[in-house]
Amino acid sequence: MVIDFEHHYIPVELARRLGMKTDSKVPVRQGNASVHAQLFDMDAQIREMDRAGVDVGVLSCILGWETSLEDCRLINDASAKLQREYPKRFVGLAHLPPLEGEVALAELERAVGELGLKGATISSQVNGLSLDAKEFQAFFERVAKIGVTVFVHPALAPKGYDLLKDYMLPVILTREFDLGVAVTRLIAGGVLDRHPELKLVFAHFGGGMAGYKERIARSSYRFKLPKSFEEYFDLLYFDMAGFEGSPIALSCALEGIKPERMVFATDYPQNFNNTDSTMGKNVDGISEYIETIRRLPLNAKIIDGMLGGTAARLLKIAA
Repeated sequence: MVIDFEHHYIPVELARRLGMKTDSKVPVRQGNASVHAQLFDMDAQIREMDRAGVDVGVLSCILGWETSLEDCRLINDASAKLQREYPKRFVGLAHLPPLEGEVALAELERAVGELGLKGATISSQVNGLSLDAKEFQAFFERVAKIGVTVFVHPALAPKGYDLLKDYMLPVILTREFDLGVAVTRLIAGGVLDRHPELKLVFAHFGGGMAGYKERIARSSYRFKLPKSFEEYFDLLYFDMAGFEGSPIALSCALEGIKPERMVFATDYPQNFNNTDSTMGKNVDGISEYIETIRRLPLNAKIIDGMLGGTAARLLKIAA
């Protein structure tokens, strides 16, 4: 089974609430996000999943990380409806504004306990605060209590990077770097000491941080932690999206991340959705990516885990 852990959509109801056109055939901008036609069309998504060889899409809404609790409720209801309508093709993650106190945490419990969503999702920073901030403590406590996996997506407009605001660098570079910052601060801030049971999946190989992880680990004595940086790092999971299946990115990631901690992902339809090859790959690139993974010189059981088995275990769904 192939499970795409980073598979995006927008509920049509939310789009209409925001005054968006849902019939545009070309990408448009909505705030800090690019909006593609397939985000609204789940039947079109399934056709392309079948073409690419993806069995299950793990749904998150690209407008769900910087929005109101009311909009999160709408997204969660829509995701639960899609789970019911396409029970073998889509599973949903609960959206919530994690710093809005008990009312937001109650929505998390409703989304998981009543609606049956299979995990939660937040961004790498919220209101300029990274994941080690004390304001996240109540969220992590509740997640640990109910035992759900949390998917950490790049913040769409991360703060604190004044030199990275032009040349489209927030999209190209800042979001990825902020993921690595979030991983590092989470560990350095002792969050995994307080909650070693947390199951966190960071997008895009943690922003490609395998390339500089060794530098952080070598200097991590400065964090004054009771365990090594690597011990904490190996408690985390990382999705394999963000680089459109680049063999170089995958090879680099495998130098620093255990394959048992990787889950297949595409960032579809934000990636693998171009008709102009100079701008990126089309959906056929997904099947090529899957085949690249299948050809890795790894045990077949490990490869099956990367492609779907590990994600199924984290989301508590049948593989």
